[in-house]
Amino acid sequence: MKKYIFIVFSYFLITSLQAQERHEYEITIAGFSIGEMTATKTEEGDTTTYLLTSKVSLWLFGQINIDYVTDVKYVGNRFIRSTVASQTNRGNFLSRIWLEDEFYQVDAKSYKYEIETVIRENIDYSAVRLFFEEPIGRRRMIAENYGVFGSIKALGSSEYETLANENKNKYTYINGKLDRAVMHSPIKNYIIKRK
Repeated sequence: MKKYIFIVFSYFLITSLQAQERHEYEITIAGFSIGEMTATKTEEGDTTTYLLTSKVSLWLFGQINIDYVTDVKYVGNRFIRSTVASQTNRGNFLSRIWLEDEFYQVDAKSYKYEIETVIRENIDYSAVRLFFEEPIGRRRMIAENYGVFGSIKALGSSEYETLANENKNKYTYINGKLDRAVMHSPIKNYIIKRK
C-alpha cells in the first residue's frame, strides 16, 4: 500500500512540475541592475494562468520603488481575465479586464492613464504571453495594463515590436523563448534580460 501511495504521489508531483514553466529576468537601465522579474505559466486542465512579478528600485530625481504584478487567466485559447497591480512610493494603480456576459469589461488605471470601457470582440492573445512564446503569425494583442488592443510587428529573425497606447516595446527570442525586451515606460525606459 505504501508503495502504491508513493507511486501515485510521485506521478502527481511530476505532472504538476511538468505543468509549470518559469523564467527569471534581470531589469536594467543604462547597464545598471534595478530589479528582477519572474514569469510563471501554470497549466491545469484547459486553464492556463500567467503570472509576472517584478520588484524595481531606482533613483530618478528621488527614490522610486515599484512592485508590479500581472495575473492573467485563459481557458483554452480564450482570455478570461487579467489584473495588473502596481504598488509604488508615488501611488498605487490597478488595471482589470474580465469577461462578463460575453463582453469584456475594462477598468484600467495606470500611471497618468485611466479608461473604463467595454470590448465586444473575442480576445485570444495578450501581452503577457510574449514572455512565454514567440508571437509567430500574431499581429495584435490586448495590453492588460491599458485595456486596449496593440499591434505586433515582426522586424526580422525572431525580433518583434509591439505598439500599444503609444508605447513601443521590442522583443528578441532565442529558440522561441524570450531572451531580451526593451520596454517603454512613462517613467524611464528599461531592459529585461533573461538570466
